[in-house]
Amino acid sequence: MLAFKPFVPKTSTITSEYTITSNILGFGITGKVLQCIHKETGVQYALKILEDNQKSRREAEIHWRVSDCPHIVKVVDVFENTNQHTKKNYLLMVMEYMRGGELFNKIKENENFTESEAAKIVYQISSAIAYLHERNIAHRDLKPENLLYTSNDHNAVLKLTDFGFAKEVVAKKSLQTPCYTPYYVPPEILNFERYDKSCDIWSLGIITYILLSGCPPFFSQNGQPISPGMKSKIRAGKFDFPDAQWKYVSKSAKDLIKSLLLTEPDRRPTIREVMSNHWVAQHNAVPNTPLGTNMFFTTKAWDQFRNVDRKMVFLKRYKLDRVWIIKS
Repeated sequence: MLAFKPFVPKTSTITSEYTITSNILGFGITGKVLQCIHKETGVQYALKILEDNQKSRREAEIHWRVSDCPHIVKVVDVFENTNQHTKKNYLLMVMEYMRGGELFNKIKENENFTESEAAKIVYQISSAIAYLHERNIAHRDLKPENLLYTSNDHNAVLKLTDFGFAKEVVAKKSLQTPCYTPYYVPPEILNFERYDKSCDIWSLGIITYILLSGCPPFFSQNGQPISPGMKSKIRAGKFDFPDAQWKYVSKSAKDLIKSLLLTEPDRRPTIREVMSNHWVAQHNAVPNTPLGTNMFFTTKAWDQFRNVDRKMVFLKRYKLDRVWIIKS
């Protein structure tokens, strides 16, 4: 049994230790993220603001327990404070500030993105998933927006964040809540079946496909977040590797994707099997084949794809448009 560090939020007022700025860094499923500064050291952090309820407690506790992983964004402090203006209770998560931004934005800036670099990214994502799965935790919202770089340096580390949908898996196929973002949803969730942490393996397959080609394997062509035709293709596991994007991508990469995107969850590899896959484990030996990924990232189609994701985040997150942190 793996031991977790105890989750005990501080009851002192957060403004006694941190200065909270009005700089919004982003929005998660369950709350907004602001920039804050530690008063004693001057170090900048990201502050996630959650309404204090059972779901938020679960998110904060799970993230706290797993943030020792080198590929998971670290939580350094958690406060439970009451807003003296509204009398509402909030959980305030202080996390490391990921200056490098989102995964796909960084790739968009890389005109020479290669298959070897894609394999390294899959390895880093898999490392985070393995840390969770070994502790019987399913993330349930793996997507590029939740993968951030520590800095803009060439050797920056990629880390997983946003545990708003994460949940402990007590038994096989013990999950049933249909949590998903359209492009990354596995067929078992679309079918309202019970599922388990293998849903993360499917989402990893979608991310890997996009990394290597610049476009998702399943998509809606009519502007809907998820169309009937898209659902049918996901349920059937029907996708291909068009020559325009895939002609020079290795067979090993394609074979890995095929295994990750199997419609039957029990047939998908475990995350440890993914990490032992030659293309992932030996990512440094993968050919430096140039990819056209970043070319697609600059097209109108990519902007439409990202807009669907952003709309879904907006619809799913709690309404925290006005949060007042007032020193008591």
